[in-house]
Amino acid sequence: MDNNFHPDLLACVLELIQQDPQGVAEHQLLKSLATKGYEVFSPSLEPLALFQAHFLLFHLLYRQRESWYQQGHGWLQIDCLNIQFHPVAYEADAKTENELKIDDPLARYYLDFEHYRQTQTEEVVALLENFWLRLSTNQPNKVIEAKRILNIADDQILSIELIERQFRQLSQIHHPDRGGKKHDFQQITQARAVLKSSI
Repeated sequence: MDNNFHPDLLACVLELIQQDPQGVAEHQLLKSLATKGYEVFSPSLEPLALFQAHFLLFHLLYRQRESWYQQGHGWLQIDCLNIQFHPVAYEADAKTENELKIDDPLARYYLDFEHYRQTQTEEVVALLENFWLRLSTNQPNKVIEAKRILNIADDQILSIELIERQFRQLSQIHHPDRGGKKHDFQQITQARAVLKSSI
């Protein structure tokens, strides 16, 4: 996979973002691109495939942001929950021009295509688990609650196999790409990280 994007893909992404002035969530944009035949953005439960689709989309957005701004489409806000063009006059052109020049660590990360090429499944899983673990450190009785979320009995002995089996079963129901709710999927992902760290 290289990082040269076909003009048709760029036009499609631009059109999808512009369709809703209020912005579009990343998962919806990925789903729309997959529906239009761009299989590289197809939803997946596999961590590496999920990371790669996310990375490619954000790489494309960060690469095109300045170009689209110069073409008069507006300033592109890039966030997982909302990808949105703001009008060219958005909070004065001077501020927007300055934003283009600010050293943005996220932009730097996504513009470096080596992250796409070199990131392995284990790294993605570790990143996700660390994220959920950090979120859960202040919760009392977090292991008991995590067991409840993954439908594991309080007295059942934990193992990686058990945790993964329960997570996979619930992912089939709760993953947003399978019609589930994002909040529910986040809960089971967090519960998985908490339980794995407790073994």
